[in-house]
Amino acid sequence: MNRLWAAFALTLLLLTGCSSGNSSTAMDGESIYKKSCAACHGDKLQGAVGPTLVNMKSKYSEAEVLKIINEGTKKMPGNLLDKEASEIVTKWLMEK
Repeated sequence: MNRLWAAFALTLLLLTGCSSGNSSTAMDGESIYKKSCAACHGDKLQGAVGPTLVNMKSKYSEAEVLKIINEGTKKMPGNLLDKEASEIVTKWLMEK
């Protein structure tokens, strides 16, 4: 009987470690930006191939930034991020 309880406890412990609850921890704006945007816009939002993204709040509304990320512009392709990631990055950019 003790082996059964030990096996049950071990199974619960392993399942807890496999839960998807931790998968969203990398879904913060800065991480997404560094992975998907920094190559063109610079690691400090300073611009590189793409324009600077410093102080976006003074230039665009949140809805406009989200639209640019989702639909792209003449030089930037759209749909590089999924809906959730686009919203997270937009909110993050508006705080910078």
